[in-house]
Amino acid sequence: MEEKLNMIYKTVQGLMGDIIPAKTALIIVDMQKYQVKKDYAPYKSLNKVAPGVLDYFIGEVENKVVPNLQKLISFCHKVGITVIYTKYSSFMPDGSDLQKNIKILNQTTKSLVGEVGFPYIFHPNSDIIDELKPKDGDIVLQKNTSGTFISTRLDSFLRNMEIETVLVSGVVTNFCVHATAREACDYGFQTIIVEDCCAAWSEDIHLSILKSFGLIYGFILPYEKVIKKISRTIKKTKKQLVTH
Repeated sequence: MEEKLNMIYKTVQGLMGDIIPAKTALIIVDMQKYQVKKDYAPYKSLNKVAPGVLDYFIGEVENKVVPNLQKLISFCHKVGITVIYTKYSSFMPDGSDLQKNIKILNQTTKSLVGEVGFPYIFHPNSDIIDELKPKDGDIVLQKNTSGTFISTRLDSFLRNMEIETVLVSGVVTNFCVHATAREACDYGFQTIIVEDCCAAWSEDIHLSILKSFGLIYGFILPYEKVIKKISRTIKKTKKQLVTH
């Protein structure tokens, strides 16, 4: 069965179209301090329940996701790809606008370490990490749901900018990254999860969610292949302009 599924996966992945810079956006999901650093409530609370449970995840973020994203973001800025950051936080200071399960998690986290896990939008814990600080011209969207489209006007922004392809990255692979990517597919965008620019709590979870997504919904590529594919498209376009 696994061999047959791999055949389907390879077939679907072969259907990917061109990635045209002017029609592409890079979405960086929830690379916030409280999400990816040890000094904040989510790590502290989960560590109390299961010591070391997030150590793999934190290591992946620090050693793989951040440096790879820095390179990909730099490339996107260079070739004119729109860069969009998301922040998963509450709009209300008391978190009353968050969905029920997140409110419960916030209450649990507060009982364990004295502070909520999902902070208010203007709390310093909600800031994008310094290593990936947005630049002038980048878009930063506040959301209070796992998926980005459901609680923002992202669809309108992308359509107004004539975007056709979205590159999805960030954390956590099987939570907000997957939710945002699935929504993007449902809204009709060619959707690519940049596999080495996101991370999950374990390698097995990360790989399984990518395989599942790539079987039908969209495409999976490492950042270097994304860059190479876009670079080929740019060269082909320039060649066509010279020819004509």
